[in-house]
Amino acid sequence: MKQDCCTKMRLHSIAYLVSGILLAATLFYGPNAHAISSVNVPLDNWAYGAIEKLSGFGLIYSDIQGTRPFTRMEVARLVHEALQEQEKRQEKTPSLVEYFFDKFKKEYREELEVWSVGRSIHERAYLKPIDEVQARYVYVDGKPREFKGYETSGPKLDATEGTPMVYNNEGVVYGENHNFSFQFSTVLGYKDFFSAYVQPIVLFSENRGNLDNVDDASIDLLKGYGKLSLCNVDIQFGRDSMWWGRARHGEMILTNNAVPLDMVKVTNSTPSLLPWYFSYLGPFKYTFFLSRLEDFTVNALVEGQGRVLRQTEVGFGGVRLNFKPTPNIEIGMSNTFIFGGEGIPSLTIGDIFLLFGFQGASSSQKANQLAALDFRFKLPFLRNAELYGEYAGEDSGGLEYWEELILGDVGYLVGIYFPRLTDDGRTDLRVEYANNSHRVDSTPGVWYGNAIFRSGYTHDRMIMGHHMDGDAEDLFVRVTRYLRNDLVVGLDYDFMQRGKSLNPVQEKVNQVGGDITFDVTRSLSVTGRYTFESVENYNLKSGVDRHNHLFMTALKYTF
Repeated sequence: MKQDCCTKMRLHSIAYLVSGILLAATLFYGPNAHAISSVNVPLDNWAYGAIEKLSGFGLIYSDIQGTRPFTRMEVARLVHEALQEQEKRQEKTPSLVEYFFDKFKKEYREELEVWSVGRSIHERAYLKPIDEVQARYVYVDGKPREFKGYETSGPKLDATEGTPMVYNNEGVVYGENHNFSFQFSTVLGYKDFFSAYVQPIVLFSENRGNLDNVDDASIDLLKGYGKLSLCNVDIQFGRDSMWWGRARHGEMILTNNAVPLDMVKVTNSTPSLLPWYFSYLGPFKYTFFLSRLEDFTVNALVEGQGRVLRQTEVGFGGVRLNFKPTPNIEIGMSNTFIFGGEGIPSLTIGDIFLLFGFQGASSSQKANQLAALDFRFKLPFLRNAELYGEYAGEDSGGLEYWEELILGDVGYLVGIYFPRLTDDGRTDLRVEYANNSHRVDSTPGVWYGNAIFRSGYTHDRMIMGHHMDGDAEDLFVRVTRYLRNDLVVGLDYDFMQRGKSLNPVQEKVNQVGGDITFDVTRSLSVTGRYTFESVENYNLKSGVDRHNHLFMTALKYTF
């Protein structure tokens, strides 16, 4: 017992130290260019894929890919690095690389000037009423799957797939048959220390096969936030999405599968070096946030009534650290937690420090935690292919400490990405496999479910992590080919199976999809996609099978 107490004290001390280092890191100064406030680049923006291609050509070394979104200034920094590297080589530039450089120079002209000549972007207030416009038509033939957990399992959740065959879509849900959405973004700010982003969305859904009968029309704020920047510290407040990890089809801890979070977030927009011996860890990026989840079901402890289900507002927070000790190795650590609500014990200040320090709260009744370690290895001998993975754990309602958490209900993800399957870089291939059905402790559980926080790891009934659900596996393969610099086609296959360890009936999903994107001009692009899906034992019901179809087309214009 005495040894156990000493171990806990040492672990708590380490957690407080990690929290202290994280908070102290927000005070570090960076070069003046780092202090310029800029809005975040949306997670579905073309710039991310282009940067991955430039990295595949060996032109970028300092990119930290595991924490998104990037700011516009960070994208410009990486492009500036690629331009400098290309100039050093004094060799012929591949036409695809030159095409990306031209697009970046047009869309990020002001930010690139900062990194090339060091001048300020804005000397006074500015407003760009329309930065980007997107119109999308979606036809859906199929019903979404429901994620409820299992009767024999204590942890529960209440989630939906949203739209069949559409994932990581900021929580936007389309109904059966015809749907049309329209969204645009506005950018504004004041000088170099404040920026803001607003993106409303208008959605029309018709679910009876008759375009004259619009069943649902809504206007909502998809994203909207303000950001204060000083000395390479960004303090962001408002609604936005995040993606934690190197995978691109899904991640265990945090994706943009659910509705964007209303949060306060603190991060360094540009990776920086820690002081002293910690500098050997290489470029370092931190993020921590606090948010809230509304209309959340908890199993509240009410005096005189015992456990009672209540609808309440709960808190949601998290911390992520990213390091890049060498140009070919990237390491990440993530921890998120749901806490608070009516009839739930409150967190103490010590609990908060422990949670942000990658430890558990003093009681598993106070928080529902997920934690993960992830990595990325670049393989120069394979045309800069990238091998990446993630090892994650669910607390399952009975674990208090992070090292136990990571060994509890285990989930893992492995993937490999070939940015240059062919030497010219026009063909790339990605393969990802995720699995969270490995229950290794005695507590019956399912990933993303919880016995106290009964809505599970969800926001507006959408899972905030991997869309495959819990007790499931997912295999995803995608290949893309640039037929021309401005014309790219993609083909993908996705296999999902759930109910693997806790249910007598397994649901199996097979999806095959294809898409094409054409840059009509440097500012205007059009995308079309078709997906077919077969579902065996739909919603874990034996003998219930479905065949679903999806057609989607989008038109996007950047000013």
